[in-house]
Formats: sequence, C-alpha cells, structure tokens
Amino acid sequence: MPHTRTVRESALTVLAPTDGRPVGTVAVHSPEQVGATVSSLREAQTPWRAMGVVGRLHWVTRFRDWLLDHEDDLCALLASETGKSVGSARKEFALALEAIDYHRGHGAEYLGVQRPRAHSLPSLAVGLSVSYRRCAVVGVIAPWTYPLALALFDAVPALLSGCAVVVKPSSVTPLTVHEIVAGWGRIGAPAVLASAIGPEAGPAVLDTVDHLHFTGSADTGKVVALRAASRLIPCRLGLGGKSTAIVLADADLDRAAAAIALGGLAECGQGYHSIERVLVESSVYPTFVDKLATEVAAFGAEDPEDTDPYVMTSASHARFVADQVRDALDKGASLRIGGVNSGNTFAPTVLADIDPTMSIMNQQTLGPVLPVMRVDTVAEAIERALTPWCGPSVSVWTTDDATGGWVTGRLDAPETGVNDVSVHLTPPGFA
Repeated sequence: MPHTRTVRESALTVLAPTDGRPVGTVAVHSPEQVGATVSSLREAQTPWRAMGVVGRLHWVTRFRDWLLDHEDDLCALLASETGKSVGSARKEFALALEAIDYHRGHGAEYLGVQRPRAHSLPSLAVGLSVSYRRCAVVGVIAPWTYPLALALFDAVPALLSGCAVVVKPSSVTPLTVHEIVAGWGRIGAPAVLASAIGPEAGPAVLDTVDHLHFTGSADTGKVVALRAASRLIPCRLGLGGKSTAIVLADADLDRAAAAIALGGLAECGQGYHSIERVLVESSVYPTFVDKLATEVAAFGAEDPEDTDPYVMTSASHARFVADQVRDALDKGASLRIGGVNSGNTFAPTVLADIDPTMSIMNQQTLGPVLPVMRVDTVAEAIERALTPWCGPSVSVWTTDDATGGWVTGRLDAPETGVNDVSVHLTPPGFA
C-alpha cells in the first residue's frame, strides 16, 4: 500500500495499513478554523472553570461511561487506522481508562487549595495559601503511536483542572481522536473539548492556545519549544529518541537477548520507548548477536488475534526505516536477519557491525530494527549511549547489581532499569 492517508481538498481519508481499504474521512481544519475553535473554547472555559471540580468530575465520569459503552467500536476503529490488532487496541484503550480513573480519584486532592504554615513574620496573623491558576485553553498535540491513550493522558487532567482543550491528532491516525471528541459532545457535556485536524492545524494550535502538551520526536520538540517560547507560553514535551540497551560482559546473554528482542519488536518497534540500539561489550559481542538473531527469528505476535504483527502504521515511515537500514548496510553494517520492506510491512531486523556514523544510531527509528554495536569498555558504552541522547529509556544487562546501578546513575534517561525490559514497553505515563 503506497499510503496510509490521502488529502483531497478539505478532507483527509485514512486508509487501513493492513489492506489499503478506506477507514474513514475527516475534515481538515485551516489555521483560521483552528483560531475560531480556540476562541470558542476560550469563551466556554469560564463557566467550565466556575463549575468546580465536583461538577467537572461529573462530566468526566459520564465521558468515561460513554467510552466504555462504545469500547468495541472505538477499539475496532483504532485497530483499523493504526494497523494494530484489536487486542493491542484494547490494551491502549485500557491504558486510557486507567488514566481517567487515576485523575478522577486524585483530581480534587491535587486541585485543592493548600495552606502551608507561614515561615516568616511580621506577624502570626499572616496567612499563606497556594492555589493553581488554570490556563484557559490547553493544546494537546498527540502522536500516531498511541493516538487514543496519549491524547487522553494529557486532555483529561487539563479538563478536570478547569481548562478547555483542543487536541491535534496525527494526520496519519486522526479518526479515533475525532470520534472520542464527538463522543464528548454526544453526552451533552459543555463545549470545552475540540479537535483540530490536518497538516496546518498543529502550528495553528501552538499559535493560539495558552499551554501546550506535545508528544513526538525530539527534532519536532525543539521547534515546538522555540515557538512556544516566542509566545511566552508554557509547554510540556514528551520526546522520543534512541532508547538504548547496554549488555555487559557478565550478563545472562540468553535472558538479555530474549528481553531485548521483545523490547525492540513489540508493537512493531513503534513505541517511543522501544529499544532502538544495543551496545554490547566486545568479549560477548559475537555470541550475543547470534542469540539475538535467533530470538528475533522466533519472534511472533504477542496477541493471538494479530495475524500480521509486522504491519506499520504508515507506509511512508516504513520507507524511512528502510532508508535507515540501507544507509547502515552501505556504510558496512551486516544484515543478520530481516531488512525486508513491502508496503506497510517491515520484517524484524538485526544489524551487526554498526558504527556511530550510521543514521540508525543517531536518528529515531520507530521500527522493528535492532542495530547492535560493539564497545570495548563500560565507559565507552556510557559515552555512546549519551550520544546524541540515550533516549527515554535505558536498560543495563549485567549479573552485578552494583555495576548496573553505577551505569544507570551516569545516564540521563528518564527511565532506567537493570535486567528489566519493562522500561522499554511502557508508554509515557500519566502519574
């Protein structure tokens, strides 16, 4: 399939990654339309804020109930537009519901006025209180990797806080977000949740909202941060990168190979925490590469309903991954398994003899490719992991817990683990 989406005039048609059939069509918003939407949200936000947290909890709870009532349809739609199995879509749906329940349970606690004891004179009669000022309109720019969960992770706490929210989904996967926003309106909730769709909608959202939540690549995140800074509005960035696994010479190689295969290939490697490069000490490098190739060859769908676990959400991104692999091979890498791209599919791949000049070591991949690089020392592994950045997650594989802790303490990844692949499998959290 050559494309996962097409744009015709003012509409965007999404095609299923699995077979190319049309899944749905949504309207594309111009910058002027986005500006009008944000203006409308700004007006609706004042009575929404005045409603109080209990009133807002009522509507968020009704929205949660609506989501549960339409779970089957929403999961089918999510699976169709992303290429995930229905089982994987249900897991994402469950993450979204868990986020809603978390914020429903803690919202009043977090939003309540705090009255700490005053630590300064002039008099004991001085009172001190800390409260939160709500932004009128919060923008959420969500990625194509977890379009439902990551949109709600950011939108729900903003709504409970008393903000209005505009969600800009990826143009690759806009349908599920469009549907859940429509669901908010169908329950009769105040008009404080809207969507903005299309290639021009993202910049327009950033230019009009009062606070922005962005999840995506580090390169785009830099642009977003600079643009937000030019308007002096706060922004929160959830960025991807080259999540790394480091295998030391004393590691249990069988366990490490099995776990790293899972951490790199689950969800077709399209998670922002997926393992995207593997650094292995020289003395065990050949043995580990052999074991990893064996594990990857045996890797299959985690979900029995997933008949083709190697479908990627975007055909254009599958070609991008193929270009990274081709660049590595042209620069001397050896292909141990995989490397085959056809339409929206990409076979699980292991590349050996990797060096730092290859783009696959420095640019985010978001695909089922495990490049394995030899390092001579632990110090070199740390240096390589930090160049250009060790990514959202790092795991260190060693039988020496003290060494594992020493290595993770020198890395700046938000999430680190020793002999634990879960840091590479969990989508960005909401707590």
